[in-house]
Amino acid sequence: MSFNYDELNAPEWIGVDFLREVLKYNEKSRNISIHNYKITPATALGDHFASVMFRVNINYSVDEDISNKNISIIIKTVPTAEGYKKGMLDSVNVFDIEIFMYTKVLNKCTEILGKCGYTELLAPGIIYTSLRPNKVLVFEDLKEKGYFMLPRNIPNEYEIRLIFSKLAQLHAVTFKMESDGRDDLRLKGTLFGFSFSMDMPLFLTAPTFLAELVETIPGFDQYALKMRKINSEWLMGKCVETLRRPAAINVLNHGDFHVRNMMFKRNGFGPISELALVDFQIPHWGSPAFDLLYMSAAIPFKLREMALRHYFNIFIDVLVKTGFKGVMPTYEQLQNEIDTFKYLDLFVLASMVVFLYVERDEMSDEMDKLLTDSAARRRLYNNEKYIAHVKEILPKLLDKIDVEEIK
Repeated sequence: MSFNYDELNAPEWIGVDFLREVLKYNEKSRNISIHNYKITPATALGDHFASVMFRVNINYSVDEDISNKNISIIIKTVPTAEGYKKGMLDSVNVFDIEIFMYTKVLNKCTEILGKCGYTELLAPGIIYTSLRPNKVLVFEDLKEKGYFMLPRNIPNEYEIRLIFSKLAQLHAVTFKMESDGRDDLRLKGTLFGFSFSMDMPLFLTAPTFLAELVETIPGFDQYALKMRKINSEWLMGKCVETLRRPAAINVLNHGDFHVRNMMFKRNGFGPISELALVDFQIPHWGSPAFDLLYMSAAIPFKLREMALRHYFNIFIDVLVKTGFKGVMPTYEQLQNEIDTFKYLDLFVLASMVVFLYVERDEMSDEMDKLLTDSAARRRLYNNEKYIAHVKEILPKLLDKIDVEEIK
């Protein structure tokens, strides 16, 4: 397995003193003796962007207990290695937001869902957080509970049902919390919330690279012509405009909802039966269409209707079981929201989905390089599986978009 270069060496402050502080907080004891520990990268190449993560296995003892204990934890912090990623993240407060999500929101969501019979894990447990002197979150290691990263980036039909069910639970419970008077959920995140997003080479070149691909597909002349008219400034502007409009249904979106921000678990030796969500750095209060299309843009179009119906059924079931007394959202409202977010659908297909169609064992370029090197990114658009997906989905998206208004 290849690792991100900025996770090969942990920051110097992750040592005995820091680990003892974490364990004191977790064990509720001041007398912690650490006997040894081992630090390794916690994620594979390309699995995430806005942080670095380390797995730490610790052997320790508490008070006068003669028996040693072992624990595995996940430490998430900001990059320290100089590079494009560090330069961008120095100016944003995603760690503040994620600490808020884990300590003030997700714990309450879990409590409410549990009372409704949805007892499976929503997100990993938080062990320790701090913003000074270092921005850091420490989680339980879900690998110790049998969770794993999906070995492929495009889920199958069964996994899609699990994914959209979990999303419905998160959305419905935050919908209910806000309706009950919770007034601190109206966060405005998503990748469009970053001041640097409009200037990221990844986004600036995406429509052009997709247009170049479409021009090579036989019978796609009309779609190639449309794509050539679409530029990044117009497309991203439409996405932002859509995000800012009032929505018929409002929930707290995950904000970066794709398969690499999930961990899965099998039922013994059987099929995958559970999943937990991770990485809550850019949540967004607004239409559920954002998360839904962010994920849907990567799956076969023929499975969309099934996924959306399943999502909506679970959404309503959670609301009913929480005792929600207001006006229930309708599927027609949800469909209207989906249609309104058509620009996001195209944007995600052009810029983000291409990365998901690169198998993990084929990922050879560092994320810094892919973000800054246009030639490296352009090569990704030659992926045969991505091309097949574009051929299936792009005509349906472009048929809904009027490019004549583009100046």
